[in-house]
Amino acid sequence: MNKMNFRRYFITLGFLLFLSLLIPITSFPTKTAQASEIGKEKIVDYRLNLKSILLVKGKSFTLKAYNLSESAKVSFKSDDSEIASVNDDGTITANHVGVTIITATIKDGTNSTSLTCDVTVGPPAFSVKFTKSRLILGVEKTDLLRVILKPSNTAENARFSSYDPNIASISTGGRVTAKKVGFTYLFAEIDATNSDGMRKFAVSTIIVTSPEDAPLLETYFNEHPELDMLSVVDLNIALEEFFNKTLAQTDTQATQADKPSLTEALNQFLSKKFDLEAKRIEREEALAKAAQNQSEVISENLTK
Repeated sequence: MNKMNFRRYFITLGFLLFLSLLIPITSFPTKTAQASEIGKEKIVDYRLNLKSILLVKGKSFTLKAYNLSESAKVSFKSDDSEIASVNDDGTITANHVGVTIITATIKDGTNSTSLTCDVTVGPPAFSVKFTKSRLILGVEKTDLLRVILKPSNTAENARFSSYDPNIASISTGGRVTAKKVGFTYLFAEIDATNSDGMRKFAVSTIIVTSPEDAPLLETYFNEHPELDMLSVVDLNIALEEFFNKTLAQTDTQATQADKPSLTEALNQFLSKKFDLEAKRIEREEALAKAAQNQSEVISENLTK
């Protein structure tokens, strides 16, 4: 090998060595940055299924923690177990009326996180009553039916249901939806029982009609107070018969021209069934007699 070739070989070898050293040095900061990112702690968003809960005395609810890793362990503790106790599975039991806090401690390796749930324990309800005994709605209309629960500080919620959801449905919050023309019953039930062991409940009737007839029906019932002289059971049976049977037959048999209005048809039906004119006279006589008795009592007190 002559001097010229040897020099070229030596320069080429030196250049290759330089490149082999330069590439690792250049890429080293990138690897260091990646290792630094891997070393950062991962932030986990631990959560409980509820941050606060209202429980009826004697009832239970299971508290759960979410977004846990396989290695995470959860423990539960109550600030006041006399009000509400909690077991290892997170099941809270309401023991006495009051307020307390349940703390869930999550441990994963050396990390520890605490989450809390506010617990309010209230008394059960012993009575339930609808604010409206009768509801009149047009088809596809909605209304909110409310209940009165006693005691006023009860933690219990009434459970709603409809005897015929095809006519009218009711949601868990008491929202009534009119589905089709007819008559049915809505119920609100609580856990308390009567002497016969049956759960206590309230009943409200609902009449579903066409939207234009609904206000006319409201006026009809307001203008016929003699209907109040009938027993609730007898009147409801009659209304159910009219709206679910008689009215359906009338709609199919009569033409629009000779068909009486809804209120006229209802009045004819109830008058025939209960003799409303006689009931009206009986009511007026009872009112007149009550007024006379009151007048006599006032006169007697003035002469003393």
